[in-house]
Order: sequence, then C-alpha cells, then structure tokens
Amino acid sequence: MSGSPKRAAKRRPSFLVRLAKGLYITLFILSLIVVAGYAALNIFAPKPTVDQQVTIPPKPAGPSAPPAVTDSPDATPGSDHLVLNRREDVFTCLLLGVADQGGTDTIMLGVFDTKAKQASLISIPRDTVVYQNGKYRKINSTYAGGEEAVVEAVRDLLGIPVDYWVSVNLKAFSEIVNQIGGVYFDVPVDMDYEDPYQDLYIHIPAGYQLLNGKKAEGVMRCRSCYASADIGRTATQRAFLVALAKQTITPSNVGNVTSLINTFSKYVRSNMSLNEMVWFGTQAIGMDLDTALTTGSLEGEWISPYWQLDDKAVLDMVNGLGIYQEQVPARALHIVHP
Repeated sequence: MSGSPKRAAKRRPSFLVRLAKGLYITLFILSLIVVAGYAALNIFAPKPTVDQQVTIPPKPAGPSAPPAVTDSPDATPGSDHLVLNRREDVFTCLLLGVADQGGTDTIMLGVFDTKAKQASLISIPRDTVVYQNGKYRKINSTYAGGEEAVVEAVRDLLGIPVDYWVSVNLKAFSEIVNQIGGVYFDVPVDMDYEDPYQDLYIHIPAGYQLLNGKKAEGVMRCRSCYASADIGRTATQRAFLVALAKQTITPSNVGNVTSLINTFSKYVRSNMSLNEMVWFGTQAIGMDLDTALTTGSLEGEWISPYWQLDDKAVLDMVNGLGIYQEQVPARALHIVHP
C-alpha cells in the first residue's frame, strides 16, 4: 500500500537564533530612541549662540587713576577700541550668591569649554575695587543696580564677555544639602561666629564630616573664620561647590530630581533659558571634576578699604582661561588703584 509522502516538519529556529534576533530588534529600537532623543535635543535645546567678537572701550580715567596701561609704546589713553575674537564652544557665566539682607555675598566667574570638556571657576573677592559711575567702590556694592550691574562691572574689570548670570539665594545650599542627605566635606578651620542680625549661628569644628543644610550654609557664609577674611572663604566656597556637585550628580539622587528642581525654581534667578540649561547639562555629562575643573581667585592685596588686584597676575589668569583666540593685552583689563 502506497502512502502519500509526508511533508517535512518545519524546523523552529534554535534558541540562540531567536535570542540574537530579539537582541537585534531591541538594539535597533534603542538606537532609534537615542537618535530621536539626540534630534529632539538639537531641535528643542540647540547650542547657544554668542557674539564671536568682543569690543572693549578704552579704560576710563578716574580722579586719581594712572593712565591706561597699553600694550604698545605708540598707543595712547583714549585710543581706538580693542576688538578680540572669541574661541568657539567657550562660554562664560557669572555666579552670584545672595543673602536675604540683600547684596551679593559671593561672586564667581565660570568658564566652560564645551568642546574640550574643561571648566574653570574663579572667585572675585567681594571687596575688589572697581571704578563705576564716577567713583571707586567695592564690586559687591554694584549689586544695588541688579545682576546686570555686576555683570557690567566684571566685564569692564577683566575685559571678558559674560554670557549668562545665575543668582542664587544662599538658603538654596541649605535645602539642596538636606534633600540629598548631607554633604561630606573637609572643613578647613574651626568656625565659631554669631550674628543675630543675619541669623547666623556658626559653630563647626574643623575636619572631614557630614554637613547638614544649616552647617553647609554656615560654611559658605563664614568669612571672619579666616585670617585672610574673604580670601580664605572664597577658597572654601569653591571646594564646597565641587563637593556638592559631585555628591548631587549621582544615580542615588534620581528620586530627588523633582524636589531639586523645585528648590532651583524657588531660590535661583538667571538670564539663561531652560533650553540653554538643558544643552549645557548635556555637555557636562561624563566630565570628571577632579581633572576637568580648575579653580582660583583674583590675586591681589588688602589695602584698606579695598582688595586691590595684582595687574600682571590677573592678566595671566585671564589669558589662561582660553576665552579668546589671541593673547589678551594689558589694556583690555580696567584694573584700578585708588
């Protein structure tokens, strides 16, 4: 008896083949998500644009100021404006720490080279002397005219563009530190200071320790704790900001994002748009703050009642920031000595 031929059984792909196909499809979908996300960032958070040329006017003559310093023996005070060319992908931001009583307690200049993934944070002592509106004054007093007045003072003093400013109420540090469960920090000196008028009661021993919000605010604000007053404090402020950034930007704080954003909205003012903040945030991803961030302060000496800058040291620092394509000449800076 002849039977009809049996059809060959259809073989199922092996487990490994099915697994490979599944991984391929998953990776393909993830790639689409990454590409779409990148495209969305470029559409909704594009790279900021800034003027690539900076024009610096001649140094104004104060009532007792010396003639403007020039980079050429043939140049004379009041000569043509100086034009400098900026490097691509380098941006600047002025960070202002503001107390409830008004006035800026902290002034720092940030420079971010988004291509090289390098950044600098420079403290500007609050008692630095500037010449503005026909008289000498401490740079922190310019805050009476608002953030833009401080920006103008820094721009004029150092001969550099200031693309953005961020004004932070110092209470923000207290709330942020509490939200992330404290910050480990090596307090450099014993801190004992009280000022009921400013609601300051600072009693913190020196040494490595976990700071809560109140102590962190005290560390940021105490200036009489140092023999060099504000100069010592600015070094501690820079070190604390680095420690805070490292300990905030961690996977363990993902659940705190909403509360951190709320704190930011409550205590921070800026001329930087949300899209620009997002873009700068993406550029900072992967930076190692131990190697990519340099910090410093404007050098000088205390000649009562001002912090008077060291012309050469400050010029060298400005050139070291890498903002311009050219070497910055001395006449670009408007440092004064009453």
